[in-house]
Amino acid sequence: MPLLPELVQALLDPKAYPDPLRGVELVQTQMSFVFLAGDYVYKVKKPVNLGYLDYTTLDKRRFYCQREVKLNRRLCPDAYLGVVPIIRHEGSISIEGQGKAIEYAVKMRRLPQEAMLNVLLANDRVSPPMLTGVAEKLAEFHQQAETSASISAFGRLDTIIENTEENFFQTTKYIGNTISREKYQR
Repeated sequence: MPLLPELVQALLDPKAYPDPLRGVELVQTQMSFVFLAGDYVYKVKKPVNLGYLDYTTLDKRRFYCQREVKLNRRLCPDAYLGVVPIIRHEGSISIEGQGKAIEYAVKMRRLPQEAMLNVLLANDRVSPPMLTGVAEKLAEFHQQAETSASISAFGRLDTIIENTEENFFQTTKYIGNTISREKYQR
């Protein structure tokens, strides 16, 4: 049995993409497989249920891909390009093309690594005016953001406590595998 699912193995092959590529890099998060493919990034949601999110069906993953694009375009309209199908056709898996959609990915424009905040900070290239610009943009965004009683409920102390306790409960199965009991109980 391969260490990575068939879909992931297939998407590590540059031939699976619509544009010619030299190589593909994989970054994993708790919730996604992220493929760095030339000028683009493709994010595939893992079929997981973490309590606060449920990606266990193809329909749910497609819905949340669409939702992610819609929400994130508000701050990054040029980076979030859309949702693309991942196709199986005649035994091959590829991004877009003809065939049956077996998965979906958020397609994003790849941003230059040297412009990432962690790189800028490491190279002492972050200035107070840069941070002020980011802070002003975020403040304006939050002032204009839609709100309601149900949205506000997520910021209540009892909700935060409940979600935190749920996260710890859901991760107990990883004690001894990915985290030691000592670190877990800190």
